[in-house]
Parts: sequence; structure tokens; C-alpha cells
Amino acid sequence: MSILRTLHVFGAIFLLGGVSSQVLLRPLAASAEAVAKKALYDLAWRIQVMLVYSGSALVLVTGLVLWLGRYKLFTGWLLLGVLLFVAALGLDGAFLSKNLRRTRAALADSTMLETADAAATTIQVVSWFLLVVVVFLMVDRPF
Repeated sequence: MSILRTLHVFGAIFLLGGVSSQVLLRPLAASAEAVAKKALYDLAWRIQVMLVYSGSALVLVTGLVLWLGRYKLFTGWLLLGVLLFVAALGLDGAFLSKNLRRTRAALADSTMLETADAAATTIQVVSWFLLVVVVFLMVDRPF
């Protein structure tokens, strides 16, 4: 069980670190020059693939194994944490990943880029906040 818990914590670190770096990179890329903007969006995509995707998969798999092996099925803090985790991953998978790919492809059209980037930054911050609340619920177990 301790190896699973360690992998679960590493997955959470990868996931939250990746989302946090995305939150910091988007405003930097919005105000950068064209060459730097392309480099920052390429870096953001690599972070998305290497940290966010692998971290979320690791958290999901190890979290389900830990949940089924240790806790009751309808524990309040655990259910709320899982629902918020699914909401954050839904925002990331349904909107942010596609937006990041489209933004990287559309670096030539600056007006479309600014509109898409403002919406993506807002949703990225909401996703980050949801993940921080999930980490709080998993560590503190308030109810």
C-alpha cells in the first residue's frame, strides 16, 4: 500500500505542477514576441503531455486502487474529491488541451489568438483551483 500511496502522491505532484506551470505560461505567452510565443506554447504542450497527462493517469489509477482497497465506497470527502477531480480533468480534456493545440496551430492570426487565450487562462485557473481543493480534501479529510 505504501508504494501505491507514494505513486499517488507523485502523480498529484506531476498533475498540479503541470497545471500550475500552464497557469504561469499562458499569460507569459500572451505578451511575448512571435518567436518566444511559439516556443512558450511548444513548452506548454510538452508540459501538458509529460506532466498533466501522466500525472492524471497515475492519480486516477492509483487513487481507484487505494479507494477500493481501503475506504468505504460513499465517504463524503472522497466522493467530493473525486467529483472535483473529474470536473478538473473534464475541463482540461474537453477544452484546454484542444485550445492549446489550436493556439499552437493558429499563431499567425493574433486576434483569434488573444480571444482564445483569455478564455483558456480563465478556465486554466478554475481547473487549478479545483485541483487545489482536491488536494486539500485528500490531505485534511474534513468530513
